[in-house]
Amino acid sequence: MNRGRRFSVGWHRCSGQVVVVLLLGITLLAGLVLYVINVGDQVNRRLEMQNAADSAAVSGSAWMARSMNVVAGNNVAITRMLALVPHLDSYPLATKMTHEEVASWESGINDQLGRGIPDNWMREGLESLRDRISEQANILGSLDDLFNNSDYDVATLTNWSIRGYAAPTPHGQLWQAAESLDEFSQATVLSAPVLSQANAARYGKSDYAETAFITPVLPELPARRTDFGDFEKPVKNGVIPDREYPHRLGPYDRLFKWRNYHSSGIYEQGQWVEGTPGHGLIQGGGGNVNIGGRRHGSGAHGYTTDPDGHYSRNQIGTILTGYSVYGPYSWMMSRVGRYSSRDLPDTYFYDNYRRIADTKLGYMWGNQTLKKIHYPRWWTDYPQAKTIASDSTNSVTRTMFYLVEIRSRYPKGSAGWLSPGSYRTNGDHPTAIWINGWEDPAGWGITKIANHIWEDKYDYETTEDWDIGIRIQYDSNGDPVWQKVYMVAQYVFGGIDAGGDVEISNPTNYCQTCNDESDLPAPILMDTSVGDYDIGQPHHDLGVRRSVFTYLGVAGRSSEPMVWARRFGKGNPFGQVVAVSQAEIFNTTSWGLWTQDWKAKLVPVTQWGDWTERMANGAMDASETGGLLDPETVSDFAEYLNRFDEQMVGEMLHH
Repeated sequence: MNRGRRFSVGWHRCSGQVVVVLLLGITLLAGLVLYVINVGDQVNRRLEMQNAADSAAVSGSAWMARSMNVVAGNNVAITRMLALVPHLDSYPLATKMTHEEVASWESGINDQLGRGIPDNWMREGLESLRDRISEQANILGSLDDLFNNSDYDVATLTNWSIRGYAAPTPHGQLWQAAESLDEFSQATVLSAPVLSQANAARYGKSDYAETAFITPVLPELPARRTDFGDFEKPVKNGVIPDREYPHRLGPYDRLFKWRNYHSSGIYEQGQWVEGTPGHGLIQGGGGNVNIGGRRHGSGAHGYTTDPDGHYSRNQIGTILTGYSVYGPYSWMMSRVGRYSSRDLPDTYFYDNYRRIADTKLGYMWGNQTLKKIHYPRWWTDYPQAKTIASDSTNSVTRTMFYLVEIRSRYPKGSAGWLSPGSYRTNGDHPTAIWINGWEDPAGWGITKIANHIWEDKYDYETTEDWDIGIRIQYDSNGDPVWQKVYMVAQYVFGGIDAGGDVEISNPTNYCQTCNDESDLPAPILMDTSVGDYDIGQPHHDLGVRRSVFTYLGVAGRSSEPMVWARRFGKGNPFGQVVAVSQAEIFNTTSWGLWTQDWKAKLVPVTQWGDWTERMANGAMDASETGGLLDPETVSDFAEYLNRFDEQMVGEMLHH
């Protein structure tokens, strides 16, 4: 009994110690769990803030890059609109005068065919020419109807000022569009600082930051609006105004590759080249009609190749010596030229069009005095042409003939005349020849074979001409024998041009003595007046490249622990988890405001002292962000971050 009592008393004394140990263990375990939770939460916040800082840096700098691309795109678009003004404004006059000219030619050929053609090969040639001219007249007629005989008025697109239109100018839609793009560019430059900060804050906060911004607080878009004259070089030659900097060559050079290459030949040592077989030397040709401006047909006078050969150097390669850039005006002109050579080859449309457009382009940046162009007016009846030419008050600019030539080894009228293989002719494609002033074929001293048709016959000698069946022959001394070639040239009177001059209108008719010139669109260019833009210092982190094109993203969020803040929240006196990130904008194609190739990227954080100084100095700019930031917040972050030296900054980066 006594033993049992003693045992029972000991048991009750020991049981309270276990409870105390258990309670202590539970408390320690709970504290450890809370610590792990808070540490994990803080780590997550630090990672989230790094993401937020990266987002703020990239999105803020990307907005600046996009703003520069907008300005560059607008600059290029305006050059194209300005280049289009002289082109589009040239169509009414060019199509009208060319269409009337070609229609006169078509009518004259039809009249001649109606009067009768003595030779079938001449008639077939003129019919072929008439059909070609007719097709081209139809094309020009459609253009003429559009530009001159319809409700479509090119002036409403191209003219700065249109008579009868009310103020203000400009009236032309191309000019209005150019001005709108100019105003858009100006608004982009003015709004870019605040909008880039807003973009940085928006994307930083979307990554759970309570505060996110970039430094500089109001980034500077390095641009300045110049004047209308700075559009001249890119429009005409594709050369941007600051071409002296090799890294700012612009889109026409770097992106579009609109280049005319210049080269010199590489030749091997001279060597003997055998002559062209079948074509010998020629001599004689007396009796040929010598008229200025004549272009021989495909059979005229054969060949003049040395039958024995010549000493020549063969080109074996080329050396590229450079290139010149061309702009949108030349690009457009080349397209018109390509179309004209393909579909209007027998007309002077391209020549007229180019002269008119070049003049209008000259008005844009040159002398405003109106210039003139000859407007052709044709008379295709020979007697009527003689009457007009005999009147001294009339001025005949040109006389035109259609020429068909036959080169034959037999004279006309002989048994072999026009036998297969014995002749060459351009009868299927008569040649139009032009003579300055009035030229009366009656004074040539050759035979008139029909109404408005004259024929010249002459001969010359050659040693060989395989095209017409003449093979080389040798005399007893081994010398080549001269053999006769018979030429027949028939001239059909085409008409005379007795037109006059007309003024070329000026679509760029802005007023130089009023406010029009100040309203003209102007490019916004990279401001290189201050800073180290020279290619000799190309490093992205030096001078103006750092101060203007580099940004620091900052993101912060409360560091208050998730649980038991009173116990765990005393380690961070600033009270926030803060992260930083650096980004830059760059253009690898052309460093200027002409090429839409500006991009943004993250780079390592550098020159920490410079960042904290710029942040502190720019704190007051926060008052201009429309409530996005307040100066006190920026100053607090600047003061906190200034406590870190550059070596400690790495501790704040959590990539």
